[in-house]
Amino acid sequence: MERVWVFDHLAVAVARIDFLDPEVAGTPDARERGVRIEIRPARWSSHGSIYVSDSASLDPALCRIDLLESAAGAADRMHWHPSMPDGEPGSRTFEPAMPPDPVGWLTAFLGDLGDYLASSDAPGASAMADDLEAVRAARDEIGRAVDEGLAWAREDWPVATHDPRGRAIA
Repeated sequence: MERVWVFDHLAVAVARIDFLDPEVAGTPDARERGVRIEIRPARWSSHGSIYVSDSASLDPALCRIDLLESAAGAADRMHWHPSMPDGEPGSRTFEPAMPPDPVGWLTAFLGDLGDYLASSDAPGASAMADDLEAVRAARDEIGRAVDEGLAWAREDWPVATHDPRGRAIA
């Protein structure tokens, strides 16, 4: 399941994930479950009459937060990627405050998203800054969706088949 909050120039995507880490595939703890949050640029376009339904598209993520676990409740693989060149994750950054309170860490990050945007090299970051108050207003709702996703990830793990990329097939 994925939920996306789309603002004028920015989107926050929250997805439940279950996958095999290709770096350690074949080992007993290769499977990870959790919630992935991505901060993504959003674009809108209209072609047609005043009545046309606008199109919205999301560009590859500027950054990603992975609230992952190798076992239900382990909180052992939680990290984020401050850099996502061309949508590919850069180095993992492990924050000590993330595992004990992942939702608190995330909502604080979303509240200070302007600091991240100011330090990033994202094209159009100045336009995205207009959305910061809307993201701040939605951060508790986003946090609840993440909390629900973590509760899902911490249920008994069903047997799963994974696709060639490692993602679980529903």
